[in-house]
Amino acid sequence: MERIFLDQSKCTGCRLCEAICSLVHEGEINPTKSRIKIVRTVENSILYTFPVYCLQCEDPRCAAVCPVKAITRDDNGISFVDQNKCIGCKLCEIACPVGAIAVHADPGISLKCDFCKGLDGPACVEYCFTGAIQLLPSARVGMILARLNAEKFLELAGKEA
Repeated sequence: MERIFLDQSKCTGCRLCEAICSLVHEGEINPTKSRIKIVRTVENSILYTFPVYCLQCEDPRCAAVCPVKAITRDDNGISFVDQNKCIGCKLCEIACPVGAIAVHADPGISLKCDFCKGLDGPACVEYCFTGAIQLLPSARVGMILARLNAEKFLELAGKEA
């Protein structure tokens, strides 16, 4: 299975991923209807941007709490919302540990990444001009994250010395 991987060092916060996601899914450029969200925060006068997207959890809490079983997996292991079943109760939104699923008032159903089901792959990956958003094999994502965490640890350890 493949997973979306974000290289935070390459993300400029341009929000093109939000625009293309909403255009592909909703036919309009409306970041509030995007399945990927850019969260911005300022710390010590520095602007940080963090894309938030569905991590395609092994045991998704969103699916576990859905009273109508609207969140299921396809043959490729990608979880998605059946928009015909969703009742907009927001239990999935509450249960998601990363905040990657949200119920939008219009159309009143849960919106979450489905890897652009029906297309050749996630549009955000295809249109990310910096290469910050990538589609990689799951095993490789784990190794990259472990390496990045080790580098961060070494950087922090060096500052304290």
